[in-house]
Amino acid sequence: FVAAKFGAESLSESCVCLCDDDNDLEMAGACRRAFIPSVASESMSDAINKSPDRLILTCNTNITETDATDAALRMVLDLCTLSST
Repeated sequence: FVAAKFGAESLSESCVCLCDDDNDLEMAGACRRAFIPSVASESMSDAINKSPDRLILTCNTNITETDATDAALRMVLDLCTLSST
């Protein structure tokens, strides 16, 4: 819905997502990149290892409060800034 609202022609070329668990793997696979604040399962870790260019772990040590999500959002904003220049 959001992708269509903003005119994205292709999820795999135009969209990114934040995800953290197995139920997000289909969405992550459809997007250009998926940012993972923390790993919630062994299968998610396996998926990251198989596609490190598309599935990006944003924070894996000393996670407190919302630090991992904040790191993921900063990476998404950086990517958007680079794409718009």
